[in-house]
Amino acid sequence: MYKILLVDDEILEREALKIMVGKLNNQVTIVGEAENGREAIELDMKLNPDIIFIDIKMPGIDGIKASEIIKKQNENKVIIMLTAYDDFDLIHKALTLGVNDYILKPIKREKLLEILSLQIDNLKTNKSRIKEKELLLMDKIISEEENEAKALLNSIIESYTLGSNEDVEYFKQKIQLLIEKIIKVVSKFRFRNHKWINEEECLIKLKSFKDMESICNYAYTVLTLTFLEIPEINVKTKKDDALRLKCSNKILEPALKYIEENYGEQILLEDVANISNLSLYYFSKLFKKEMGMNFTAYVTKYKIEKAKSMLKNTDIPIVNIASDLGYYECGYFTKVFKKIEGITPTEYRCKKN
Repeated sequence: MYKILLVDDEILEREALKIMVGKLNNQVTIVGEAENGREAIELDMKLNPDIIFIDIKMPGIDGIKASEIIKKQNENKVIIMLTAYDDFDLIHKALTLGVNDYILKPIKREKLLEILSLQIDNLKTNKSRIKEKELLLMDKIISEEENEAKALLNSIIESYTLGSNEDVEYFKQKIQLLIEKIIKVVSKFRFRNHKWINEEECLIKLKSFKDMESICNYAYTVLTLTFLEIPEINVKTKKDDALRLKCSNKILEPALKYIEENYGEQILLEDVANISNLSLYYFSKLFKKEMGMNFTAYVTKYKIEKAKSMLKNTDIPIVNIASDLGYYECGYFTKVFKKIEGITPTEYRCKKN
């Protein structure tokens, strides 16, 4: 149910609006009335309506000024301007400030319902679309799909930019909330017991930026950092050749088997979650709870344990071992191996021999 605020200095006009809007009473409810711009601003803060019908000409703070103030506080607020004047200079000014639409008086019920229905559809679409993109971004971060994550961030930032109406502080607030979500997700699902970024310092630095371009660049920097670190793995098996950690939860059996059979390929979190018939979020949470580490850390550990076995028991060149494990750059494989074992693959082989 979407909340509506009616703003007009003529009580008869407000009563007429009530009757017209009442045709959509299954979708909207009128939560308040105001007779001037100042009251509209106060009621907007108090009642937080989704849609505001506001007269363009009122004593004191007029509809244009009130709309400007309200839009700065929340760009998602739908404002429909009412005007008895066929003055397109005023209308243009209102639309430039972010007003969503306008209706000329005398108001025709069909026109009002057409515009109101359209704005309700837009509210449903825009809110759910941005929220959906934010959630999808977190999934891409968890599954380490860097290119897809960056594309999503770009799309989200475009939406924030359009919605901010060049209000830098509002834009910064949206980016801050997004960065906080990224830090929370990365810390929880990818870097167990590893503080990959200082959240407090990160947010302090963000607040120091004064223009939207710098804020955008910093958001991209934070996202890029999530793909540069290698997870710390603190859980050790008792034997080097014990490749699978014990798990009492049978739900994860298909996932563990899939890893064992496909360790030489790129193993995506989304694919394994589907195999387990679980949602991405629930699978990630359950896997970490049962295995003592997140999915990415486990796959990495499994690959490295395989590498240790091959280094110890065969003469296969290290570059070939890396390739067999799905690491197409031997240098990166060496970096991962040393991060976990503390020595390079060559040093490990020499030590075991």
